Amino acid sequence: MRVAGVIAEYNPFHLGHAWQLQEARRLAKADAVIVVMSSCFTQRGEASLLSPADRARMALRCGADAVFALPACWSVRDAEHFALGGVALLSGLGCSVISFGTETADIPLLQQTAQTLEHPENEFSAALQARLATGMPYPAAMSAVMEEKLPGSGVLLSAPNSTLAVCYLRAMLRLGKPMEICPVPRLTSYHDTALTDALPSATALRGAILRGDWARSRTAMPEAAFDVLLDAVRSGRIHRPEALDTALIYRLRTMSDAEYAALPDASEGIEQRLASSAGYAAAREDLLILAKTRRYPYARLSRMATHALLGITDELLHKAALPDAAWLLGFRQEAQPLFRHIKQHGSLPLIGKAADHDRCTPWFETELRAYDLWSLGASMPAGLGLTQGVVRE
Repeated sequence: MRVAGVIAEYNPFHLGHAWQLQEARRLAKADAVIVVMSSCFTQRGEASLLSPADRARMALRCGADAVFALPACWSVRDAEHFALGGVALLSGLGCSVISFGTETADIPLLQQTAQTLEHPENEFSAALQARLATGMPYPAAMSAVMEEKLPGSGVLLSAPNSTLAVCYLRAMLRLGKPMEICPVPRLTSYHDTALTDALPSATALRGAILRGDWARSRTAMPEAAFDVLLDAVRSGRIHRPEALDTALIYRLRTMSDAEYAALPDASEGIEQRLASSAGYAAAREDLLILAKTRRYPYARLSRMATHALLGITDELLHKAALPDAAWLLGFRQEAQPLFRHIKQHGSLPLIGKAADHDRCTPWFETELRAYDLWSLGASMPAGLGLTQGVVRE
């Protein structure tokens, strides 16, 4: 059985995602498509608009055969570790192909860039450190040095999806888990804020939904996904971006210096900048804008704030280096042969009934906390991670 894997967020699911799943299946000649999807919080540290179960249902109705969670210990990370968690899960589920959207579908360039970054020469590392010493942000410094080393790679690394694609290839190198590569060219910008007749961006779609512009939202989503959205809205299963602002600011204002120092990626004084800004800001967006500098980019601060809210420390992430189980969010009833394939060719145990899993496992304990915080922001009872069940379509 030929199984293709996709790593996604679907925040929320739109026509571009449906097209990518269709193309992944076609280009990879796949018998089944597995999606590993961010659960309650995304790679930039934001809470997802819809619950993992609702987003999994959208994907299953629009092209996926099974959806598994990418828990917060990997979903709320920089691109390198986000990719590492996702690739480890796909490999452990028996996928032979990985498919991803990218602004650059030049496979040799993607592979050479990944090889250079994963196994840098001393000269490369020295050039990177020299640029960082001038105060240049890490992504810009990396792109500049890569462009000198490998023409074309600097432009590649300035695009978000191509950067993630390189990280997927780096993860395969690091894990020693090669998969066939099936890039799907991205046709529109990841950050577009306006819905157009072209394939939409999730940013633009979220904006339309939060404005209550259902007519525009409907044009950007497959009908089956829009039906799930409407049901979630009518039932109150929506998490607005500002819903946890007060909880976050309270948490940041009451943390000790030791707790700040224990946060992942705490270095160069960024944790002090975050702590200082929390004393003035009353909302998450204001906090991040106030704390943001050339050296401390918005996304890095956003992830750090979410780590603080979730109680994620650097020590915890070292304990949860790679997923040791795959949490099943949902599947299509016709996909039963896929689970026989996973049993024969996969290496990870599956979590179906979450209540039966060991709650003392660091990443799982953190994931249940993430579900409870997401539920708080959506004005829902605690315990969602244990009660939502597996979606069957």
